[in-house]
Amino acid sequence: MLTFGSCICFMLSTFGVADNASTGTVPIIYTTDLYHPHDDPDDHYDLATLFAIPEFDIRAIVIDCGDRGKDRPGIPTLEQMFKLTGRHVPYAVGLSANLSSLTDDASSQPVESQKAIDLILGVLRDSEKPVTVFATGSLRDVAAAYNRAPDLFKQKVARLYVNAGNSGGKEIEWNVSLDVNAYRRIMECTLPVYWVPCFGPEPRQSFWVFRQSLVLDKLRPALQQFFVYALEKTPVSSGDPLAALSTPVIDSAKAQWWPQERNMWCTAAFLDAAGRKGKTYDFAPASFTIEAAGKTSLVDSGPVSVPTIHILDSKGYAAEMTTTLQELLSRL
Repeated sequence: MLTFGSCICFMLSTFGVADNASTGTVPIIYTTDLYHPHDDPDDHYDLATLFAIPEFDIRAIVIDCGDRGKDRPGIPTLEQMFKLTGRHVPYAVGLSANLSSLTDDASSQPVESQKAIDLILGVLRDSEKPVTVFATGSLRDVAAAYNRAPDLFKQKVARLYVNAGNSGGKEIEWNVSLDVNAYRRIMECTLPVYWVPCFGPEPRQSFWVFRQSLVLDKLRPALQQFFVYALEKTPVSSGDPLAALSTPVIDSAKAQWWPQERNMWCTAAFLDAAGRKGKTYDFAPASFTIEAAGKTSLVDSGPVSVPTIHILDSKGYAAEMTTTLQELLSRL
């Protein structure tokens, strides 16, 4: 469990949060393409970051499944994080098939695929105040839920962070390609979208890189083992994933994984969602157009304008994000 008091006061001041910031003030629905074995372990760093930010009241986690992840949802990873933090969050595995149109509500998909949509809608209905929705991977479950209850979304969604897209319009970014209809539906709707394009012209992309040793060296052994378990794609059949957290990290694992670089995209958006201000980035309005195939292009003026990540200092951005990740995860 996180301990608070003077430690939290220091951490909040470190990242520019007001002195009167309190814990659990931002209700969060988090959707993630978190798999085990992983496609990209940036999702594991993001999950740890989510749990490390004390302002977040995590109401639900949706595993963005799709056809690629239907046989390997990251449930072992979630259970490990619950064990590490002493916090249990309701979760569900999402839709396996893409939306057939912009307005598809996925109600024709199998009953067993509906749990994530039901969870999203239930959290929104039950929340006493607006909720921040933070979406990585595809927007499949979020778009389907919106299509079922657009008025509920308009009433209860405070912000919807879309961590997907290429703002340069040259290609269809990976997350967009996972479900183009879902991406277009959310990006073209009237919800308070905050866009976090993964790639694009330098001021308008969230991509950054760090060397894993800079963060992993600062973590307690159980959290180090959480990342090693993910990085090595350890088969669940090899033993209890929870018991694995108490296994010492061997030197050969450190020699293999610590020097490697890790690509990241979502950290600044997490901080913004928590109300924290960075020195090297902000969110500024940007207009864009979307083609039917999903290519998104920044334009001087267009039919849609939303707050979009804006890198103020490209040289300092990765350094600030690395320091932030060090500070947050060392306290998890």
